[in-house]
Amino acid sequence: MPLTDGHVEGRMFFGDPRHDDELPTTNEAFWSALVGHIELDWTSPPRVILDVGCHTGGLLEALSRRFAPNGLFGIEPLAAARSAAARRLDGAAATVSLLDATEWDRIPTGGVDLGVSHEMLYLEPDVPGFMGRIRRVLGAGGIAYIVLGCHAENPLWQTWKTPLIAAGHRVYDHMPIEIMEAASAAGMVPSVQPLRRSGWITYDPLHAEFRYPSIRAMLDHHYLYKLLFRLEIANDGTGSS
Repeated sequence: MPLTDGHVEGRMFFGDPRHDDELPTTNEAFWSALVGHIELDWTSPPRVILDVGCHTGGLLEALSRRFAPNGLFGIEPLAAARSAAARRLDGAAATVSLLDATEWDRIPTGGVDLGVSHEMLYLEPDVPGFMGRIRRVLGAGGIAYIVLGCHAENPLWQTWKTPLIAAGHRVYDHMPIEIMEAASAAGMVPSVQPLRRSGWITYDPLHAEFRYPSIRAMLDHHYLYKLLFRLEIANDGTGSS
């Protein structure tokens, strides 16, 4: 599952490393909304959490603070980001495993209660294969939450993907309905809704990495096109569906 074109030591996702450092702040509203959805579904804390495309570990850190899991897994192809995540997550759980995108087999079959992924699926060329990997690692009663706004139904994506391609990233135009079809084919029950429905949008048009052409486009992205896919496995009492 190549999320980027290489594994250059020291390379981060953005051309300007400040944007990598700012991601936890930039994504705070999205991550808080995601945690809120997860809280509604779970009657007891998940024991093992996986983040696919974990970058420097900000979302895993937020989830570990909220749920105090026993184990954390992060999939991240960039070595520099994995190293930063290791520093961030030191002591966050009894076991913390940060893996390259080629190391899914190090996650035990059925060994994950809660899976998350925030804005990485547009970098995944093989959605059916991705869903198969998620299905293998989720245990009975497990749930995965996939957040994606960079998809073929979002008009902004056609503009936003241009600088990503120029920076050397391979990106893919996925249709949301095809994502749900792939999840179903892998043996999971897919559901979808907008990630956010209300709240302030903090945005600095003078310094933004990805720009909005209008307030309407910004509102549509946050409250219409930024989707949360929930993929469920048969419930065994760990979580609720």
